[in-house]
Amino acid sequence: MTGRRCAVPRCRAPRLLDPDLLGGLGLLLWTLAFLALSAALGVAQPLPPQERRTVSWYAANPWALEAVTRACRDDPGRLRGTPDCVNADQARIVVAEREARARAGMRPEPPAGATPDAERARQAEAEARRNQGDLTSPTSPRYWAARPMERAQQLAHCGRLTAEQQARFYCDAARAAEAAARRPRS
Repeated sequence: MTGRRCAVPRCRAPRLLDPDLLGGLGLLLWTLAFLALSAALGVAQPLPPQERRTVSWYAANPWALEAVTRACRDDPGRLRGTPDCVNADQARIVVAEREARARAGMRPEPPAGATPDAERARQAEAEARRNQGDLTSPTSPRYWAARPMERAQQLAHCGRLTAEQQARFYCDAARAAEAAARRPRS
């Protein structure tokens, strides 16, 4: 007898690592072999280079900022110090600052390349030019109309004061200047 013949149609010759033969162990061995081969190929093949994602890039791409922030918060132990997490975290600060400036009616951002010292110097020069020869009292709406950044700060401060304190801190004049600035010009 050279070969085994089955009378039953579903009978097969035993194969190496047959799941039925080894009770599921064969499937497990095949899976482990596949995973080992995949890992070996994954290590050998370098990942494609990722484009450089800076703070300004994340600030300009809110969808990516949200995805990276979510991933960094989900696994802070492994991802906290990575460049993407650090840049995304800084970008969230930049976006929040932009939104705060927009709500306060302030200039959107300092010019590109401006340092904080240069920006302060520019604001001081602008203030000096505005005040040159101008002795207008803060009780006048004209004073607050000429100083929009100070007016925004003053109005934010006035929101936290009592009615008596508001009268002493020129809140009525600042509100009048704000209303005049919001009126459409014809």
